[in-house]
Amino acid sequence: MPIIEYNGKKPKISENAYVSPNSVLIGDIEVQDNAVIWPGSYIRAENAQIRIGQYSTIFNNVALITRTHQSPINIGNFCIIETGVLIFGCFFEDYIQVLAGTIIYEGASIGEGVIILEKSQVPSGLTIQERAIMKGIPVEKIREQSRNDLLKVKERAEHYSQMFIKIKNQLPNIQSYVLTLSDLMKLLIDKIK
Repeated sequence: MPIIEYNGKKPKISENAYVSPNSVLIGDIEVQDNAVIWPGSYIRAENAQIRIGQYSTIFNNVALITRTHQSPINIGNFCIIETGVLIFGCFFEDYIQVLAGTIIYEGASIGEGVIILEKSQVPSGLTIQERAIMKGIPVEKIREQSRNDLLKVKERAEHYSQMFIKIKNQLPNIQSYVLTLSDLMKLLIDKIK
């Protein structure tokens, strides 16, 4: 798993988290306890910090990218970000689920317990109130979910975390290694030769 330092900042990953060796983490990233990052995820914090909260799951081929210094990404606790989601800068409260193929642009703020349905787009600067179920391009509110629905998201997030923590010791060598940007460039140049 490439853990790449950028401008003197490198990812900080809790010993109790699972980060796939087939994901890439660059720069000022914090992965908290029991968070899970699946293969193919690409997390770039070159311009602002990315924080992934406790028990949150980042599925396959998710991209989290901070394009400017004003676009940090905060993923709260017990959040589920499904396959192929692209996030450019936003603030997530807890218990949020973002379904496959969704794009979230800079400055969005997502309230507690929100579900964003598949292939939706959240425009820049949009604030979504808690427990809303959103869909569309751009997203519109379909309905509000109950407190019980919110607890199901929490249970699902805990399930994904526990599943990976249980098998962590059975996986091949998943020890991370740290590269500086110049080390990465050297490796790429050597491969081209």
